[in-house]
Amino acid sequence: MDYTSVLQDSIDTSICMKLFKNRKEASEAHIFRSTLTKVPLSAFTKVDNFDPIRLQESAVKAYPLDDRPRGAKDISSVKYYQKEIEAKREITPIWLLIQKDKKYILLDGAHRVVASYIQNKKYIYAYVISI
Repeated sequence: MDYTSVLQDSIDTSICMKLFKNRKEASEAHIFRSTLTKVPLSAFTKVDNFDPIRLQESAVKAYPLDDRPRGAKDISSVKYYQKEIEAKREITPIWLLIQKDKKYILLDGAHRVVASYIQNKKYIYAYVISI
């Protein structure tokens, strides 16, 4: 996955969630107010829009048949990132937004979070936008 498409997905999500007024404001925040940070996976038990039940030992347990928002793509995406991690290749950082009250909101990267957890990683790289 390339940086540009991940950035675009994150911007689109932030607009859909009405975190920014418009595309210009969202783009400026992503580009100028984000910091690449190492985030502990343990933080994902408290991310507002990430269900910690997804932190399971396998992709199928994280995304059971009756709870796959993207269908089979949920499983294939997690497995893709698992293989990348196993091969010691860097995965694209996820996108998080942190609000003034210290609440995190996941903008892009749920499958990367799950794959990192399955691979017993302690941290994941994230672009964190502070508002």
